[in-house]
Amino acid sequence: MKSLGPVVVVSVLGLLLVVSNPAHGHAQESKSVVHPAPASHVITVTLTELHRTKHGKETEVLIAQAAGFPNDTCDAITTFDVVKKYEARQNWSNVRQRVDIVVDGTPYPAKFRDVGYYPLGLNLACIDFDSPVLHAQLKITPLPLDRDPSGVSSLSYDDKEIAKSDPGTPFLNKEGEISSVLVPTEDGRLEFASADDIRAFLKVAADVAPWPTLVSRPSSSI
Repeated sequence: MKSLGPVVVVSVLGLLLVVSNPAHGHAQESKSVVHPAPASHVITVTLTELHRTKHGKETEVLIAQAAGFPNDTCDAITTFDVVKKYEARQNWSNVRQRVDIVVDGTPYPAKFRDVGYYPLGLNLACIDFDSPVLHAQLKITPLPLDRDPSGVSSLSYDDKEIAKSDPGTPFLNKEGEISSVLVPTEDGRLEFASADDIRAFLKVAADVAPWPTLVSRPSSSI
């Protein structure tokens, strides 16, 4: 996983050098250009606090929100900072929390998949719909990962597009595959998780079932 700071600096310097050095411009062109996924391919994950007032009325407060994207393993992959805020409040007796996956403006009940120790050094989180029925009904098309990743350092970004992108936004290559995802770090900086980083995370998440496994008893035991 590469830090966004150096990537942005290199990109800005690259623009200056291209103007004065045509040869460098050709080197830049050899990089794989990636762009943020269109809004229609991005899913939003929200964390809401539910408070009951002294008059018995319930109020909702949005605590955290991040972009995400659908995958075959997880209904949505998003950033770990949403999980951190959830965990920090889960033992508060006076607060209830709700996690939603927002699809086309409609929120659907969801939950974090407990894959053990988050964030596994990858600042990513796996989110699933509360019900396998929702998973089947919505039929969200997953975004494929880059099948031929060559590392974040070989990717070319547009600084203006980065500035307009929310954490959790996937960046796609010309084939429409995810080459990297914008994620926040512990110290508040932004960086990119590569397609291989995401694969490493999904390998762990795939070992944990999103819903309880139902085992039917033999008829002789009933």
